[in-house]
Amino acid sequence: MRIATFLKAAMIGVALSLVACTGSDTPAAGDQAENTPQLIVHRPFRAGEGSVNSFWLEGPDEILVMDTQGNLDLASRVVARIRETGKPVTAIVISHYHPDHFGGLQVFLEAFPDAQLLMPEEVAEKIDRDLSGYVERLRETVGDDYQAPREPDGFIENRQEMEVSGVPIIFHLVDRSESSPIAMIDIPSQRVLIASDLVSNRMHPDLTDADIDSWPRALDRIAREFPDYQLYPGHGEPGSASLLVANQIAYLNFVRGIIENDILDDDRASEEEIADAIVQMRRNYPDWPTTTGQPMQLRRNLETLVADMGGRVDRRERNAAAEEEEGGTASD
Repeated sequence: MRIATFLKAAMIGVALSLVACTGSDTPAAGDQAENTPQLIVHRPFRAGEGSVNSFWLEGPDEILVMDTQGNLDLASRVVARIRETGKPVTAIVISHYHPDHFGGLQVFLEAFPDAQLLMPEEVAEKIDRDLSGYVERLRETVGDDYQAPREPDGFIENRQEMEVSGVPIIFHLVDRSESSPIAMIDIPSQRVLIASDLVSNRMHPDLTDADIDSWPRALDRIAREFPDYQLYPGHGEPGSASLLVANQIAYLNFVRGIIENDILDDDRASEEEIADAIVQMRRNYPDWPTTTGQPMQLRRNLETLVADMGGRVDRRERNAAAEEEEGGTASD
């Protein structure tokens, strides 16, 4: 069953998107009968600060895109790669409400006007209400050329099943992790999981919307359900699901331990304690870039989690330190 026909009938969706600008296409792993079609997972990619993964799943006669990069330029580079295939894009999926995953959406919709736009209903509501100001900041950055995301053509539901070029896929929605919800794509026959921002591989994740209590439990479930899968993360290189999940849990536990043991001993986060925590994170995870590429991401991560865990940040010390750091461009 072609995905476009299925979606029109049932108003539900599928799709995957692709990462940054340069790199090679990666065939999906798994064992199938010789004549059974397979999907190829493409992840054109750039390394470094702020790099984000989009994916496109290529079947024999159609393509699904998942996530659309954070700006119009990177989105255009990905679109150019897809157009080289000559195959129709039948669906574009937005996995969650973070601007680096939907900021380039208008480029994809203009390039592939017949594609169905799909996302979880709660993600559509968050984009529409924009309580975190992500859409507004994109508008300010891009200017008059920016178009806010339109209403989707259908909503993704948890454990929704469908086929792409005859290959079955399953959507999974994960609540209360790095964001809530996050849509993932499971290709059971190839043992491939597109996990989006549930996992970042060897990059400091954005924790400003994270649920630090529930996220490790969600990761535990992923490890149990997909033990022998190849996992494609929202940021960083793909790898063994068991290994990437274990590393992500270890990272979250490390950050939580710093806050509990070194910062919140008196329920107050001083500037010195925050600065020392950042040094520990940099020392323990050397050469790891940040997923947002924004100045002071690690500081904002720590301050957000301190507040979530019942502590308070000394604003006078914090503002003075930020002004000093931002003598040119703020940094961690």
